[in-house]
Amino acid sequence: MKRITIIIIALIIGACSGNQTKNQQTEAPIHCHINGVVHDRPESRKLLLYVGVDGNIALSSQPHSEIKISDGQFSYDLYIDEPQYCELVFEDELENGYWQAIDFVADDGTINMNLYSTEEVGKTVIEGPASTNEYQSYKTELRKLQDATNEIRNKLKEEGKTYTEQYSSLIAQIEAFENNSPNQKQLIEQIQTMTEEQTYAPETLAERKRYQAERLAKMLEIVTGEPSTARLAILAKQMKYNLPPQELIDAFNNIYAVKMPDNVMTKFCLRQIAGLQLQIGSQYIDFEAPDLEGQMHRLSNMVDGAKLVILDLWASWCGPCRKASMEMIPLYEQYKDKGFMVIGVARESENTKNMQTAIKKDGYKWPQLVELDDRANIWAKYGCNNAAGRRILIDAEGKILAFDPTIEELTAAIHKYIGTN
Repeated sequence: MKRITIIIIALIIGACSGNQTKNQQTEAPIHCHINGVVHDRPESRKLLLYVGVDGNIALSSQPHSEIKISDGQFSYDLYIDEPQYCELVFEDELENGYWQAIDFVADDGTINMNLYSTEEVGKTVIEGPASTNEYQSYKTELRKLQDATNEIRNKLKEEGKTYTEQYSSLIAQIEAFENNSPNQKQLIEQIQTMTEEQTYAPETLAERKRYQAERLAKMLEIVTGEPSTARLAILAKQMKYNLPPQELIDAFNNIYAVKMPDNVMTKFCLRQIAGLQLQIGSQYIDFEAPDLEGQMHRLSNMVDGAKLVILDLWASWCGPCRKASMEMIPLYEQYKDKGFMVIGVARESENTKNMQTAIKKDGYKWPQLVELDDRANIWAKYGCNNAAGRRILIDAEGKILAFDPTIEELTAAIHKYIGTN
């Protein structure tokens, strides 16, 4: 009898918990029900849903939800506070390191999706409520421009009119050398400094410029219409990694920042513009973040009194970041008591286990803060929303002296601002 009573109580508690979760979800004003069919992808078993323009910007990002695909079909109920930009990614593609995000605007109502393989992504159809359909219509207009220029470029490629002789010659030399050899690295550095005029044949260069002008005109036509969630989503997507042309920034500042100031995508754009417009001579951006013990620290308090500071934005999963950080250890040891300070901010997901392992293995001696699951958007504030990390050199007045200085440049700065004694 006692056992039966315990079971009944447990069932009641479980039911109450379930109802509470459901009620919490349904309190959200937007309920987007997603139905989908996956075509010609028998190997795909799961879709990852990212909510927000910056949902899957970096490797540290975690999906909002995982959606199982069963017999080529899937279904999901999304509860959000306002219509929102979203992306779906096939998990198997992400695991293979190459994926094509399926972007859409989630709105109140039902969305029906027909998804195809990456090779046939143009067949994908997404239909739903007002904002969803409006966003897809703009995507269709932009895709038509892209398809038209692709046809022209393919024809130029067949005619051997894509690249200049100089560029083609360098590519041939790069392929002839052993991978990662000094000669190959030198040629790669050379090719990375080439201008568009040095890279592309005149016919292809003209086509690229024509397309860029036509696409910008179409973008302006879209985003300068009556402000809407769909139009804002189209504009915000252009700011994920780099700043778009100034005309689009002006359209954002004059329209959406004024008429839709509280929208989450507007806030994303404002943050991106501020971070990506940071330059040498700008004042550093202050923030608060916890250390490994959970104690909160404000950057301005930590650097007060320092003559020279490196703000080291790194992550346990970012190999180049860790290599750059380790190179600073000898300089830090030599000048840490003379006014040189390094503050690390690790961008991690879920927990700090990998971060702590990396600190122990690499031997960092300076204070470390944590940017867990982009809660403070610190990396975005400093214009590095992607997975590359960044080191910012700051003087005693709080002005940015350099981004990602080499060890030689950092040593020279230390000698200038601190001295050699």
